[in-house]
Amino acid sequence: MMVDNQNGASAAAQIVVPELPASFRNRIRGMGGSNVVLVIQKKLTQSDTGSQYDRFSMPEGQIMNDFLEAEEEELLVDRNQPIHKVRLIHPCVSKMTNVTLRKGHMNNASTYNLSGTWRGTWHKQVVGDSENALQDGTMVQLYAFRRRHKNINELCLALVNLDIFN
Repeated sequence: MMVDNQNGASAAAQIVVPELPASFRNRIRGMGGSNVVLVIQKKLTQSDTGSQYDRFSMPEGQIMNDFLEAEEEELLVDRNQPIHKVRLIHPCVSKMTNVTLRKGHMNNASTYNLSGTWRGTWHKQVVGDSENALQDGTMVQLYAFRRRHKNINELCLALVNLDIFN
């Protein structure tokens, strides 16, 4: 699949976006998930993989599709409150972790951040898990999907390591 950059620029600015691997589609379907959208495709940096940062950053300008419902956007933006216990499927597909989604501002730019539910979780359970094979320079995709749970359209995420699946 080809996708224009965020501003809808010319074909020269298009990037190749591999499709969601079947193992992730099956896992999402098995969870009762639907409405799958690609949030971001990026190379991991030191700030994504370093234990001192303990987060996965998603600059707002690189977000490829809307993935939040109005109430979630209001919570993150208007109230400056995080969304806790967002289910994340690991790149190895067989594991899941609860993460926290925050929106912050750095250098006049907004950034969404995934972090652990407590200090060190992102680094230890996601980056530090050798089955996920995540390191600086790894190309990843983050997908969002919805799971109907207790009469709520629960936000869930899936992190794909493209270096494994391509």
